Amino acid sequence: MAKDSHGWAFIGTLPIVGYILVMLSRKKDKYAMFYGKQGLVLGIAFVIGSILMIIPPLGMVWNGVCTVLWVISVVNAFSGKKKATPIVGKYAAKF
Repeated sequence: MAKDSHGWAFIGTLPIVGYILVMLSRKKDKYAMFYGKQGLVLGIAFVIGSILMIIPPLGMVWNGVCTVLWVISVVNAFSGKKKATPIVGKYAAKF
């Protein structure tokens, strides 16, 4: 693993934007891409949550769950191990 992979993995966790940045600059870094894909899935989930804000309680709960999953993803990215974020990881693995 490259010395700066942890930092790029963190950047990858940033919903959608992080994935794009990792794709453009660290595409061959498997560790950063692992978390970048999860950031993409979380970004899509946050967009769905924004749409669900039409129904305030549902949208708030959805976005709250997404935020907790994002925090878990960030902690995992700094762990040095590829740990799939609950729920998100199985969808990210399909990319």
